[in-house]
Amino acid sequence: MDIEYCHNTHVLQYHGADLIDTKTGKTFIKKETTHLLGSYNGSGNSITDYPNEEEHLHVLNATDLPTELDLGRSHLAARGGKSLNQKVAGGNGAIFIQEWSHGDTCDHEDVAESVIKGGNIVQGSIERSTTVRYSCGQKSKLMNINEDSTCHYVIDVSVPELCQHPLFKAPLIKTQVVKCLPL
Repeated sequence: MDIEYCHNTHVLQYHGADLIDTKTGKTFIKKETTHLLGSYNGSGNSITDYPNEEEHLHVLNATDLPTELDLGRSHLAARGGKSLNQKVAGGNGAIFIQEWSHGDTCDHEDVAESVIKGGNIVQGSIERSTTVRYSCGQKSKLMNINEDSTCHYVIDVSVPELCQHPLFKAPLIKTQVVKCLPL
């Protein structure tokens, strides 16, 4: 299983075969089966959904994730406070979270249980969806992916530019030297 994360576009899961181009000798992956895990568009992620004055409401501290992550999404509330496999790349531990929905219809055998946990219900089933968590990191990188419940995924992405944002900067600890003198 491989993942294709395209920023502000989609998350795709695919199973592929490594093939060799006989003319060039280069290897490439032929995608055999694909599943759309979520789309950025139509999921409430436009700039008008995240105005600057509400920016702080979408950034959470990693230590508060299990209790503060419930942003009105039914599948998040159904977790009952379980940890989301936290991996924080750097900075002050802050994470910017987006929900990407409108993935392929999930036909997994456990889908009846998943309908209760979340995702959009489509013809008695649910759509696949993904929580994308952005954190400060040394380089742009897909850090982790986890299927936390049936047909719902969590992706951690590190973004160096976030390290310069005031909500992601690590606090500066000021130190003072104390000299003790004999009396």
